[in-house]
Amino acid sequence: MSGKVIQNDEQYEKARLAILNMAAVLDDPLSGMTAAEREKKMGIYDRTTELMTQYRRGGLVQQFPHLREIYEQIGYQWQELEPEPIQPPETEQQEPQEQKEEKPSSKLMGWLDD
Repeated sequence: MSGKVIQNDEQYEKARLAILNMAAVLDDPLSGMTAAEREKKMGIYDRTTELMTQYRRGGLVQQFPHLREIYEQIGYQWQELEPEPIQPPETEQQEPQEQKEEKPSSKLMGWLDD
């Protein structure tokens, strides 16, 4: 196995799209692929789907820590992910606005006098 791993959600999405395209090519009987090319593409397909599965399991272990023990018991492998940095919520500092006393408009109040 190579040392490649999926680093982030963007790479996961790229791998997902590549797998969908590769599956279409592998499924096409008229693609004209030789047996050696087909075998090579199947190896790439299998390895990529395994990396995707491990990345997804790593996300689930991060989100639900109790899955770590369950995955160990059933022999699943997962990718250890770095915890996402916690960013403080953005607070917009509003400049204090001068509050003007609003006087009722004489035009609006004028109809009451009629």
